Amino acid sequence: MTDTITISISAGFIDAAMCAVSKEETRYYLKGVFIDARGFIAATNGHMAFAARCNDAYKLAGVSPTYPSDALPGVIVPDTAITQAIKAAGRSKGLTMEFSRDTLGQWWVTYGDARVNFEPVDGPFPDWQRVIPCAPKTLKPGHYNPLYIGKLGDMAKALRDGKKDAASLFKLHQNGENPALVTFASEDGLSHRTDCCGVLMPMRETGESAFDRDAFTAA
Repeated sequence: MTDTITISISAGFIDAAMCAVSKEETRYYLKGVFIDARGFIAATNGHMAFAARCNDAYKLAGVSPTYPSDALPGVIVPDTAITQAIKAAGRSKGLTMEFSRDTLGQWWVTYGDARVNFEPVDGPFPDWQRVIPCAPKTLKPGHYNPLYIGKLGDMAKALRDGKKDAASLFKLHQNGENPALVTFASEDGLSHRTDCCGVLMPMRETGESAFDRDAFTAA
């Protein structure tokens, strides 16, 4: 008989994390939301990331993938299972998602009236904490993929129950050529949330020459 586990997570956190899930089949271990037994959830596609606190995740302290042995303890929930649950239940404001393991060792995601069975991704999720910067160390500007900037807006909306006018309620902390910290506005808009954050990797320099403004504006 297997011990049961039930973990409740804000649907807003899950929606925000889904914005950072990888779409690459070869990186199967990034194609889901990681419930980190250290007390967080996280998702990353290698270019950007989202993480949030989740006290229930401590319940996974003894749960790890079957390989490798040094993998972080926790469970990677496939993005397909989450998408299926959302599609079946419809998006409902203020709800939480529940991720559970029953006595038979079966895993389930429950959202509203929907209950979907899933197999955790059996792979090593990277230690996402290593890429979260403490604070900007330089004012040298970084360059970012506009697609991922838009995804940060989607994260901000997800954290406000999908409100369209919330798309700008995040701050990208420039960090030069290093990963940039992303913070999301608190409810009063006067500070930032301390229970979640994002990371955005700058684009690589391609070696192209500087833009010649004078040549461009010349008649």
